[in-house]
Amino acid sequence: MKRTFALLVSVLLLSAGAVAAKRPPEAAAATEYADVDDHANERISIAADPFDTEDDTHFFRLDYLKYDLLPVRIIVTNNSDRPINMADVRIQFLSAANDRIPAALPDEIDRRMNNVSNPMDKYHFPIPLPKGKTHNQKIDQDMSDFGFNALVVEPHTTQAGFLLYDVSGLDKPVLRGAAIYVKMIHDAEGKDLFPFTIYFDKLLK
Repeated sequence: MKRTFALLVSVLLLSAGAVAAKRPPEAAAATEYADVDDHANERISIAADPFDTEDDTHFFRLDYLKYDLLPVRIIVTNNSDRPINMADVRIQFLSAANDRIPAALPDEIDRRMNNVSNPMDKYHFPIPLPKGKTHNQKIDQDMSDFGFNALVVEPHTTQAGFLLYDVSGLDKPVLRGAAIYVKMIHDAEGKDLFPFTIYFDKLLK
């Protein structure tokens, strides 16, 4: 009986370890990364960490790299004494040819992976259409568990999460000469902070 119980405990511990392993490494402060833009006057730092190999992305439920969807971890560290507002933030991938690629929404990821065009693309609406959940729950789960979902970064804290970029139309290697451009972060008074540009060149050296 004791042996059976011990085996059961071992199996449960191994299972728990396997589940725990299915997560990305803990994010450090933004200034610990090679590719970072540090605004010393504002005491805000933003880093970008691309996960561009299968070993890097093992924790995702789906193989996004297979479909030229590049996961980039965004790390925001607020060392100031006041919160910053990320609710309206725009985080774009800038290619070496100056293509501006917005972060893919879940339904866009779904269409990209299923090679399905959006039937509404041929229409032009004055306002964005509301976005619902996708037909693929694994995408929704990945975006919920690992996506960059921070609306506020409190003083002396770091927030991190992943965004996916459709880089299928870019020359390889896509990171050469590329950058992440971050704008529309608001300070405690609602004023826009100066945009951040995080170049990948340091990482590639």
